[in-house]
Amino acid sequence: MSYVEIIENSEQRLKQLAEQGAAIIGYIYPHVPLELFLAHGLTPSLILTNPSTRGGFESSLQTFSCSLTRNIFSQRMNGVLSLDGIVFPGNTCDALQNVSDVWRKRFPDDKVFRLTYPARIPSESAVRFFAEELKILSETLEKTFGHEMSDDALLNAISLTNEFRDIIQFFYACRLINPESISYSDLMGFIRAFLTTPTSDILDDIKTRYETVDSLMKENGSHASAVSLKDALLKRNLEDYSLPSTGPGSRLLVVGGMIEPQAITDMLNEIGEVDESIIVLDLLSFGFKTMFSPPISIDGDRYIALAKSILGAPLEPTQEGLPERVKFLKSLLTKLSINGLIVCEQSFCDPDEFEAPSLVKAARDVGVPSVRLPMDPELSDRARLEVKIQTFVETLENGGA
Repeated sequence: MSYVEIIENSEQRLKQLAEQGAAIIGYIYPHVPLELFLAHGLTPSLILTNPSTRGGFESSLQTFSCSLTRNIFSQRMNGVLSLDGIVFPGNTCDALQNVSDVWRKRFPDDKVFRLTYPARIPSESAVRFFAEELKILSETLEKTFGHEMSDDALLNAISLTNEFRDIIQFFYACRLINPESISYSDLMGFIRAFLTTPTSDILDDIKTRYETVDSLMKENGSHASAVSLKDALLKRNLEDYSLPSTGPGSRLLVVGGMIEPQAITDMLNEIGEVDESIIVLDLLSFGFKTMFSPPISIDGDRYIALAKSILGAPLEPTQEGLPERVKFLKSLLTKLSINGLIVCEQSFCDPDEFEAPSLVKAARDVGVPSVRLPMDPELSDRARLEVKIQTFVETLENGGA
């Protein structure tokens, strides 16, 4: 399924839910309490960029606004987005915070919420701070929409998201061992479908595919290895794991920030003699970094439990600290037989631009070639990007650096 088709399907599912009377609350930053929204009777929906939407409202946004925020703001200006509310993050990104302020001014009738994240993690004080922010958000949602959160509703929501993430994490591990077990496009499609409309129907579709992949891995004797690798990735500790060399051929790791994984997939599939199977792992915000959140276990304060799970996922370099991220990247490259690194950079995104040189250096330190791809949501420079990818892959295939 193409990038455009996936977007159209996501929009159609969301439209159907809205027609059925569901209250839709949009979010942009991927690390949000899905369970909290669901428990309040709301449908949280990840707002992603739309390549067919062109920015034309530069006077509303400051110059440091990235291409992602400009695209999303343009969707709202063009009437593409139809939401009952939207949640912006605080303390994670200047551009997102700027857009949230402009949004309130330009669309005063919209219900705009802000969830503030701790500046530095991990620490007990960060968890307590974020738990209090989650509690404030919960109280605000109840006051705004009149939907009280019950413990039963929260437990059901936690069960739904825990099962979803557990399966997706298994799929990631399976792809590293056997990229043919499930296509990268299908994996990203499942992630997008659930984050757009996190319902039991979507989970049932994912569980059906899980049965097929699970049987395949058992048949080829790789199931135990996949489970072990999944747990190692969740803990971000690969010291006791090493994937044997898989022989010739490209095995790419894609890293970056708020980049659509399906956009990378689409470009790869358009290049002759190259396809998405060479992507064996990503560290993108809408992929690995969202999916590898620790499972939520309600033991005591529910807000503390939610905060621990969200803050336990890979977050931003300013929160985690760049040294830890570089260390984990080097571990992935050396332990998982990765022989090529694609560094995606969201256009005009300072965190991406600042982090990219360190990621490239980390790859160079362990002898892995890399390529940087500055991108915008509209893929306005697609032809050049495809040439860069094709040249990079051909270099890898020929044993170059």
